[in-house]
Amino acid sequence: MKKIYTVLLFFICASASFAQVDAYSEDVKKCVKSNGTMSYYEDVMEQMYDMLKVQFTDENVPEAVWAEIKKGKQDAMDELAQMIVSAYRGHFTHEDVKNMNNLYASKAGKNMFKKDALTEGDKVVLNEFYKSDTGQKILGSQDSMNESMSKISEMWSSGVYRGVIAQLSEKGYNL
Repeated sequence: MKKIYTVLLFFICASASFAQVDAYSEDVKKCVKSNGTMSYYEDVMEQMYDMLKVQFTDENVPEAVWAEIKKGKQDAMDELAQMIVSAYRGHFTHEDVKNMNNLYASKAGKNMFKKDALTEGDKVVLNEFYKSDTGQKILGSQDSMNESMSKISEMWSSGVYRGVIAQLSEKGYNL
């Protein structure tokens, strides 16, 4: 009977643990959507597709093949998001991420990403945020986060590029 309770307790703890990890991941994904990171990388992917079309011009790759290749975009974006979650996990607590999401959902947070849109009130809100523990973590980890994001960007983009080249090669289109 003790074994059954032990196993049951293990599964309950494991489930709670996974739920927390999942909630953290979802909140980071929300954060990087709000702050424009994911939009930036979606543009990067589109530019890569355009560049590849130019590189493969002599191969006369049909539009249907390009459309099929572009179906992999969402998987690539999901992979990137998970890589970014890993970087955030090394720098910020779940509470920090929630605080960031609260900021990004506010008027001041939305305006901070628009050129010349910050009001004096927005500036006060942002100054207060950056004086908070979370704000101080953001400021203190900028170099480390930039380095992490640079590595992630390089690994991810080269992986996506190699994957598309491999797909085209499998279909008989080569540089």
